[in-house]
Amino acid sequence: MPSSSAVHRDDFMVADPGRWRGTRLLAHLTERLTSLHGFVDLSVHTLWLLMAQRHWLARDDPGLARSLEDRGERLLSQDGISPQSRRELISVLYNLRAMG
Repeated sequence: MPSSSAVHRDDFMVADPGRWRGTRLLAHLTERLTSLHGFVDLSVHTLWLLMAQRHWLARDDPGLARSLEDRGERLLSQDGISPQSRRELISVLYNLRAMG
């Protein structure tokens, strides 16, 4: 039985990531924006968090930004994602368009 005095911390998740940009993760998540993917809600939520922290990522690769917009719009036109994922994806796409 674990000790009741054990302390679990998650502050490492907001630590400075150094030179890590997140472009590969953005591409990975963009590829998974399909209702056929079993973890689409997790992918959308992770994408939303990534873009909230690194909103400038889409400017690194305009082709990837277009793909994100296309796949996001396609996913929103289908069923198969939770209401929370729908809100988060709408937010990502809105911010993507606002950046130009």
